[in-house]
Amino acid sequence: MKESDQRHATLTIADSEEKAFMALLHLMYTGKLTPTTESTLLVDMLMAADKFEVVSCMKLCSQRLIDLPMTLESAVRCLDLPCTIPLAAAIREAAKTFFAETYKEFLSTKFQDELMRVPLAGIQAILSRNRLGIVSEGDVYEFMLRWACSQYSNSEERHKILSSRLLPLVPRVLSMNDSILIDHPSGIVNFTIKREKCYGLFPLGSMRSPPFHCAGRRFYLSARCMATEQLQIFGLSVNMLEDKGAVRGTVDYKIGGSLVGVDR
Repeated sequence: MKESDQRHATLTIADSEEKAFMALLHLMYTGKLTPTTESTLLVDMLMAADKFEVVSCMKLCSQRLIDLPMTLESAVRCLDLPCTIPLAAAIREAAKTFFAETYKEFLSTKFQDELMRVPLAGIQAILSRNRLGIVSEGDVYEFMLRWACSQYSNSEERHKILSSRLLPLVPRVLSMNDSILIDHPSGIVNFTIKREKCYGLFPLGSMRSPPFHCAGRRFYLSARCMATEQLQIFGLSVNMLEDKGAVRGTVDYKIGGSLVGVDR
């Protein structure tokens, strides 16, 4: 580096880098890594070592980071580590494992706020690695839509992420077994919702129809409302009630009806 020929070298760092940079200097002059159990500090040191090309520090921090428990903040940052960092692939894998194990019950209300801050790679890890027996895939769709709305303000980009990166993961989430419905019965279900009821569902309400039977299975219709800073969403879905475990099959349905006296 050009500083090699200078008697007095000046390095410019951000305030947020100071702690990690001092730990990096300590390693360079003593050969010892500052003892820490903070995974976020190790990530900071790793990025500083990569910035100043201190390979020995990158190797030590990478190995220590894999061995330490991660936090939400450190796991999010580890997902975007550059490939120049030693063991970057192993660290990213550890971060994905953290997301999958920490958020097994990702539909629980206690996780919703923090999951809205998780990047796409973390959400993909949660959905692809958790084979949950979920009663209704509608809950998964609702979660994905809410997350996408919080992450992508552009509707075209949001649609692309949902259709190509998240929706293909849904069949794996549902823990389907090998049972298949081979007959094709049909029926018409009337689910009437008055305007006053619709108003009462916003911003985060839901209601369901009485259960009905088709092909020996019990189903119900669900109406849900969601509200974000950008959108207000009203959705209808068909859901299956099953007491004996999830069942693989295809349901073709068409939702039709009329809206009377609804203000826009």
